[in-house]
Amino acid sequence: MKLSTRQITLISVFAALQVIMSRMPGIPIIGVESATIEPTVLLMPTIGILLGPWIGGLAAFIGNFIVWLIPSTTFFGMLMLPTGPVCAIVAGALARKGRESDWKVAALILVLLNALWYVSPPGFIVPYYPVLHLAALALVLAFRHQIAELVGSDEKKRVTWGTAIACFSSIMANHMTGTLIFIASVGWFVQLKGLKDAIVNLGFSWLKSGLPKEDPTGLGTLLAFVFPISVAERLLMTLLATLIGVGILYALKKSGIVKT
Repeated sequence: MKLSTRQITLISVFAALQVIMSRMPGIPIIGVESATIEPTVLLMPTIGILLGPWIGGLAAFIGNFIVWLIPSTTFFGMLMLPTGPVCAIVAGALARKGRESDWKVAALILVLLNALWYVSPPGFIVPYYPVLHLAALALVLAFRHQIAELVGSDEKKRVTWGTAIACFSSIMANHMTGTLIFIASVGWFVQLKGLKDAIVNLGFSWLKSGLPKEDPTGLGTLLAFVFPISVAERLLMTLLATLIGVGILYALKKSGIVKT
């Protein structure tokens, strides 16, 4: 793939922005010591919208890789490198104007991620966990190529709605990718021994009654415990990512760098 000067410039700019944003405090990941959700995830949808799914995915990976190297590396951080590109690819596929089939790429990714959830160990222990992820898939199937038309509109309200749908869908894809990687990593370096009893003993009665007795890995209990936190967290991320995306889009449109 031959990159244009403009694409190389934007890749460099957004990789640098990811490094800058990574210096902000992250969100702790329950169950993994010293691991956090990098605030750079808020920038990933915009990268995809501006650069398209594949160039945007490349920019997100490069930025993620640099962030992983600085200041220290961890095995868990390396495993999480794909989450950024997936986020950018979904947003870029939805916002790609002039190619109506691109929304199908985003839909396929969301279908695959949701399907993988239900074949994972906690899939039927906590069947309601991907409620937002399924909502994102429903929005993609409902609006399809109209999302790109909204993002490319001259009307601020339409741009905001289109950007919000793209951001929500891509952030949920990012979240499920990270969750599945976390599930797969249990037993390698994430130890959940005794976690279920510890959480239940804290007095969360809804966990005691809402989960089956058989949860050998403890994953079901952990994910049920963080479910309301995840919902609030991802909705807030969608709001912030939308504000960032709309602001950058308008700034670049006025400068002439991005055409409507």
